[in-house]
Amino acid sequence: MRVDWLKWSFLPALLVVLGVPFLFRPRVAAVDGDALRLVIITPHNEQIRTEFSLGFDRWHRAHYGGRGVVIDWRTPGGTSEIRRQLFAEYEAALRRGPIQPGSMSYDLLFGGGSYEHNQMMKPITATGPDGQPNSATVSIAVEFSAEQLYEWYGENQIGRNVLYEPGLHWFGTAVSGFGIVYNIDVLDRLGVSRPQTWEDMTDPRLVGWVALADPGQSGSIATALEVILQRLGWREGWRILRESAANTRYFADSSSKIPIDVSLGEAAMGMCIDFYGRTQAQFIRNADGSERVGYVDPPRLSDIDPDPISLLNGGPHPELAIRFIEYCLTIEGQALWDFPIAQSEGDLGPRQFELRRLPARRIMYEQYFDRLIDEVNPFELAEPIDSWNPDMRSFVAPLLGAMAIDNLDELQAAWKAIHALPAGDARLAEMRRLLNAMPAVTLLDGTVVSLDSAEHLAAIRADWKMARSAEGLARGADPLKAEHDRIAWAEFFRSNYAAIVELGESSR
Repeated sequence: MRVDWLKWSFLPALLVVLGVPFLFRPRVAAVDGDALRLVIITPHNEQIRTEFSLGFDRWHRAHYGGRGVVIDWRTPGGTSEIRRQLFAEYEAALRRGPIQPGSMSYDLLFGGGSYEHNQMMKPITATGPDGQPNSATVSIAVEFSAEQLYEWYGENQIGRNVLYEPGLHWFGTAVSGFGIVYNIDVLDRLGVSRPQTWEDMTDPRLVGWVALADPGQSGSIATALEVILQRLGWREGWRILRESAANTRYFADSSSKIPIDVSLGEAAMGMCIDFYGRTQAQFIRNADGSERVGYVDPPRLSDIDPDPISLLNGGPHPELAIRFIEYCLTIEGQALWDFPIAQSEGDLGPRQFELRRLPARRIMYEQYFDRLIDEVNPFELAEPIDSWNPDMRSFVAPLLGAMAIDNLDELQAAWKAIHALPAGDARLAEMRRLLNAMPAVTLLDGTVVSLDSAEHLAAIRADWKMARSAEGLARGADPLKAEHDRIAWAEFFRSNYAAIVELGESSR
């Protein structure tokens, strides 16, 4: 049989291409056959997972008779997706009966902001096979002593936030800020200055050059947007967010995509978690050490949020899971976050990747500040917020979705129409009024309230809850009222954007 060599000549090249990713995968140390197994669900990237796998294995061997640990990492997506998955799994389990020790899939939730970990403390209820309600929380408390907690954290406060949940359901292992990552070369080509504050993302020269993430998919971005609203105020905050959205090229489903695209020149700037921005800037420095990508924390307009770890209810290895929490709060574990790569086996720090994250323990800034890569003390940056509206968070994703994500083309057409007119044009005042207008909501009792301010948010949330309740259903309420309100908001914004475009064309 004749072999068609030309047909198969591509095979060596194909094998090389397929093999390259394996050559550059992080190395994970081999472990003994009797190694223990720990199952962790996490939004953390591969670099973090690698360093904590290696570090915990070393620490556990040193402190527990030489026995190693293999970590089975589960990474279904961002923290919002993880929350939905965990809630679904625990609700399904409760339909089979009460949660039993060792009956669930995961030992720990590692990473994500405090908001998502707080959700894990809320009871889930489902009817069991016997017709009786079963209730449980996803996370459970770990009874560390007050002395241990004080050694780790000192005062349980950083700005407006706590470092660990007072009921001991979660413990901050690192802290995160939020800011702007930017591409210096792209900004220079556009003639735009390097950003210093959130307002800089609204520059009309940036149309199509801003990268944002969907807060419905990314818990960290939802937190960042909420903080903008809390610090700048509801009206001014939404102006900034809407105008930034008018400049965006997309809404990513993951906040980790933004710094990558900015570094590639696909976007000029974008909103991201601090360590994503710093890490990407480090990865693509020029050969002479100069930076092509920068990162900035808008002064007094960001927030410092703990990045917690939670013990999960019914996990298969609770004792080992508690040891992992302890390891994360040792000096060895904390040093992984922002120390340079260790130069010797016994030295503190990561082995393969510099993670560029801020540790949660004060001692790292008091005694090891000169060893941190990023000379930033979050305890000095964090500022309290005079008043915090707990209802704002629930409106971040649905409102931004209605005004921008569902109507991005229409919003950008309106934004361009506004900036196509000369300053002083008589139509501009009405066009901007339409751009910044907010919809109204009709409550179940017939009262009409406006979303132009934050004073009615609690009433709207209560209305949505009532509509889903047995009492509301008995009164004929729409159980999907929240979703139908959101659809109405999207139609409101779409109509206003069309009116803006029409006004801009009215005298041409």
